Amino acid sequence: MQREAEAEAQAQREPVAEAAVAQTVEHPRVEAPRVEQPRAEEPRVEQPRVAPPAAEPAPRYEAPRIDAKEILSSAGLQMVETDSAKAKPYVPEPEPVQLGRPRRERPATPAASETELVQVETHNK
Repeated sequence: MQREAEAEAQAQREPVAEAAVAQTVEHPRVEAPRVEQPRAEEPRVEQPRVAPPAAEPAPRYEAPRIDAKEILSSAGLQMVETDSAKAKPYVPEPEPVQLGRPRRERPATPAASETELVQVETHNK
């Protein structure tokens, strides 16, 4: 009995559920395809650049003429110039000759980490 009641209730719910599903289902909107129109662009016309008028060159400042020998002689000094043709060229000093017997070359001792460690007793028991 109970099963029959459930079956009837189910039958009544199904048409209501189908109607509810039909109402909630939305149809997808169909839009017209977008078409881009080419833009009409006009070429840019750039005005020629006009350089600003050149300013008058600044007046040249000329340093006063100074006679170095005269100023030095008034201070009690004397200017000496060396002629590079008269100067002696640089000559490197020869290496000094070692006199006597050359030092003895000793063989290199092995490093402490490479040799074996040995225990040594320092006193008698």
